[in-house]
Amino acid sequence: MLLNELLTLKLPTSSNPQIKGLALDTRKVQPGDLFFACQGTQTHGEIYIDAALKNGAIAILKEAPTTHFEMLAGKIPCFAQPNLSQQLGDIAARFYGYPSHHQHVIGVTGTNGKTSVTHAIAHLLHVENLPCGLLGTLGYGIYGQLQPASRTTPDAIQLQALLAQLYTQQVHNVVMEVSSHGLAQDRVQGIQFETAVFTNLSRDHLDYHHTMTQYGEAKRRLFTWPHLKTAIVNQDEPFGQSLIKTLPETVTPLTYSLSDKTADIYAQIQAYHNHGCSLKIQSRWGDGDTDIPWFGEFNVSNLLAALAVLLNMGRPFSELLNQLNSLPTVPGRMERLGQPHQPTVIIDYAHTPDALEKVLLTLRQHLKANEKAFKEKEDNNHILTHQLWCVFGCGGDRDRGKRRLMGEVAQHHADKIIITDDNPRHEASQAIISDILEGCPAPTAVIPKREQAIRHALQHATANDIVLIAGKGHEEYQEIGEQRFPFSDRALALQITEERDKDKNGGRADRIWAETMLLAARLPTRHGLKNSD
Repeated sequence: MLLNELLTLKLPTSSNPQIKGLALDTRKVQPGDLFFACQGTQTHGEIYIDAALKNGAIAILKEAPTTHFEMLAGKIPCFAQPNLSQQLGDIAARFYGYPSHHQHVIGVTGTNGKTSVTHAIAHLLHVENLPCGLLGTLGYGIYGQLQPASRTTPDAIQLQALLAQLYTQQVHNVVMEVSSHGLAQDRVQGIQFETAVFTNLSRDHLDYHHTMTQYGEAKRRLFTWPHLKTAIVNQDEPFGQSLIKTLPETVTPLTYSLSDKTADIYAQIQAYHNHGCSLKIQSRWGDGDTDIPWFGEFNVSNLLAALAVLLNMGRPFSELLNQLNSLPTVPGRMERLGQPHQPTVIIDYAHTPDALEKVLLTLRQHLKANEKAFKEKEDNNHILTHQLWCVFGCGGDRDRGKRRLMGEVAQHHADKIIITDDNPRHEASQAIISDILEGCPAPTAVIPKREQAIRHALQHATANDIVLIAGKGHEEYQEIGEQRFPFSDRALALQITEERDKDKNGGRADRIWAETMLLAARLPTRHGLKNSD
């Protein structure tokens, strides 16, 4: 595209090169690219202009207080423009041919649940081999073929490039997580959302947004988006109720709830069991009962959000209901691990006070259900513990205020608590742990090294216990200083449970061998055989 077409400006031929690509990062600049030098949170992109030119950029667009033009060495045109960061998405959308205008784009926002909701939507849309695009924390691309993600919501240029790539692959349905950072930093500018989903709002990211009001207003932006048609809103959330009242007249609201039967879709949890929940669902599209392999109230709420999206798209209620019992769990989101005769292990991304509390309350319900089932089968005089363990920490360089609150939540809802490192980043481990201890003065143990903490919990928990390993979920690294070291809660937990199972079976085999030898020593020899034979 010619530069004048891209910027919608009148330019002389000598200053109007053919633009082959867009770049916001000098490391990604290719010959023929237009480089954007925007004002960042720490530095201004103009300090990287020389590096961009060295890598082959043929034009520069930089953020500045006033509009002006200059010609750099080598006859490179450089345009200065105010508020460039806010226009980046629109420019990128124009360059890539406005891909979202030809797609049904579903944006999901909220403090917690975005990943679970988007994955449920993508899975259910994919059932009939309808390719569904998915952009979020666990990766970007076609559902089931995701490439690793650097952040929940990509930058504006990468986002438009991804949408364009999906469109060339005949992907017309795209569901994406829309973070508060992505909204506040205008990363999603230029996208035409057709459906927006709100899950919940609780304390998080106050190191960036500073107040809950500002945090909420960042989320609200998605629901006043140009051309938005439908808003799927959690009616159980106070912020969700306020959203419904402030929606533009052109946006149709649809609500979901676990407490209000007047919502467009409502569910009642009939029973908790070791592999999920039993539900009764009532909706404007139909009613029915089903079992789901997901744990807890908040996950039922997430599921209702996904169902509302698909039902609104015209998918039959009975068909969706039949598909729910085989819905896969999302990696690192209430992911259940465990071997027979070992503790149930739950890996979850919960890293806010609200998320941690909801997970612990959910697991307490499942623990009670397991305990009740055990008592019905066993002699009442046979005493075994049913305890809830919580292994968690807090990330460094993030909102310090939530650390004490997370400690209070753990202290109040868990039986056994092990405080450990999360991603300490540039903060001292002990400083983070000290903040947590303000809310949790009497943990079971403080074990800073995360591997040792997880190992301690899984080696000391009984077969009737539930062990929650919270905070990192799907992550396969641990951030310490500037480095990311390979580390996976899930892989480590599987390794430990396999070791424990091997030790248990090995010990049992040894006992059987010893008992056999003892028995053989007591038997008379026959047919000339010695006992040693």
